[in-house]
Amino acid sequence: MQSSQSVFFEQMPLGQYIVARETPLYAQAVADVFGFHALQIGWSAHDLLEQCRIPYKHSLQLTASANASLLCESEFLPFAENSVDLVCMPHVLEQCADPQQTLREVFRVLVPEGSLVLTGISPASCLGMRARVGQFRQAGGFSRLFTAWRIRDWLSVLGFEVVRSGYLMHAFPFNDPDWLARQSCLERWGPRLCGMSGGIYFLIAKKRVLNIRLLKPDWKMLPLNPALQVRKGRSSIQKNGQKQLECADVESTMDRNVR
Repeated sequence: MQSSQSVFFEQMPLGQYIVARETPLYAQAVADVFGFHALQIGWSAHDLLEQCRIPYKHSLQLTASANASLLCESEFLPFAENSVDLVCMPHVLEQCADPQQTLREVFRVLVPEGSLVLTGISPASCLGMRARVGQFRQAGGFSRLFTAWRIRDWLSVLGFEVVRSGYLMHAFPFNDPDWLARQSCLERWGPRLCGMSGGIYFLIAKKRVLNIRLLKPDWKMLPLNPALQVRKGRSSIQKNGQKQLECADVESTMDRNVR
């Protein structure tokens, strides 16, 4: 898998073109995210967190790589709950065995209001047709393609809110640098004419958590209205009742003495 990934991203012209289209998107998306820990899953040869202002950056890879700081499966992330502020996943859901479990893990490790940036290949596009067969599929390690609407549904069920979405790469997926360069006009006019026809979709989502505010008691305030509180002194009704009890006791004592 490591050699195939290397061929896809570093040797194939189509792979280089995809990276060139997605890298500016990630740079723009992560520039305004703040926190302490940022995580990139996949694409070890490309630093998608270069423009990120978060101090602690982690690179997690699914296969052995020299640039990876962590090596594990995406379905079981080695991070504590609510500990990561940003997660970037370029084409991870298409390569992992259980994409839903991967999203659950991402939701678990993200802090409330944490950001998720992911990209994938649209199966209804020309690029999606090419990613299903041939050398391009083997090089990319694509096991299954998902539409952007399905990923949206999964994110909504987990508790994410998609704040921004769109499509990239409107050029035809030729594996030739000259033919790809000649299609620059499609990249300019594609989003305006037929935006959903792009070969790559991107989703930027935030983890939403219901905020519950704990109401602490104010010990300086009286718990009840002073008018409703019971005073130390006895009321007139209590005094009359006490007198009747005392008279009854006196009468009963006199009756016993007479007998």
